[in-house]
Amino acid sequence: MPAREAPLSDLGFGLTYLACLGLCLGAVAALEQTWVPAAPPPEVALAAVAIAVPPKPDGARPIQGSGQEGARYTEEGCRGRQGQLRDLCFHQLAIQRAPTDLDGGLQACAELSEGAGRAECQADVAEGYARFDRDAALGVCPTILRRKWRDQCVFGIALAWATTDSEWAFRLCDQAGQWHDFCRHDVNGEISQIDVDLALTHCAEEEGDLLRRKSCWHGIGKYVARQDVDAAFAACARVPEGLYRENCMHGLGWGASESQGAAFLPSCERAGPLADSCRLGVAYELSRVDPTGAADICPQVGRPELRAQCQRFISTGSIR
Repeated sequence: MPAREAPLSDLGFGLTYLACLGLCLGAVAALEQTWVPAAPPPEVALAAVAIAVPPKPDGARPIQGSGQEGARYTEEGCRGRQGQLRDLCFHQLAIQRAPTDLDGGLQACAELSEGAGRAECQADVAEGYARFDRDAALGVCPTILRRKWRDQCVFGIALAWATTDSEWAFRLCDQAGQWHDFCRHDVNGEISQIDVDLALTHCAEEEGDLLRRKSCWHGIGKYVARQDVDAAFAACARVPEGLYRENCMHGLGWGASESQGAAFLPSCERAGPLADSCRLGVAYELSRVDPTGAADICPQVGRPELRAQCQRFISTGSIR
């Protein structure tokens, strides 16, 4: 019968355990001394383009309903999640609180682990609270550390008031920093849906450089066409001839095709000599959902310079 090994004594076991523990702690300490955290990625410079909408970062899902009608978020539930799911939960909790509880929304934002995510969250909360107290909401914007979201905060508040206090909202775009031109495009577009005369007056004031001026007219065509194509053609007919009216027709094609897709293309004939600008707008919108279908539109654009612009945009995404 083979001899059995004698068990370790209590003293022997203790010495062995302490030796292993010392080796493990030493390895951890060495790693801590040599590990260097990666530098945060630089903020991407945004190109100035004629027509654009500030991108919403991926991942955030809008609140669907309230109470038992849809998803509801709680602080306890968010704390039970880990990593990105935890951040997304707290972001949604902040949006959920925003319309009535500014401080509670911002407190939820503070729970996010990543700086850019917190900045986006703060901008969303300010926009959500703006309809209740726009001055308090605007007070949040300067406290946001990331410029992109600090400027987006102002933009969002302007959009929230576009159809309630249109003049105030339009002028607030002057404070929207890097989103200034985009703010004017979208806020004046919202205004055009309820007061096209005021929207046309804003554009006729000829403020800023050419890019800012032509994008103003573009917003009218795009936003009115989302609601009423006939009204959009009538609005664009009131726009000064030349480049400005072309931009309005481009916006009209873009806005109408958001709901009708390529089926709207024959209606561009109503634009007469500016039909190609309308077709270009349809192609730009369609490129987001059906790049192949958008590419098929480009050969139908008669003017060589606009056809080349269409092909360039479909292949590169560049408006220039």
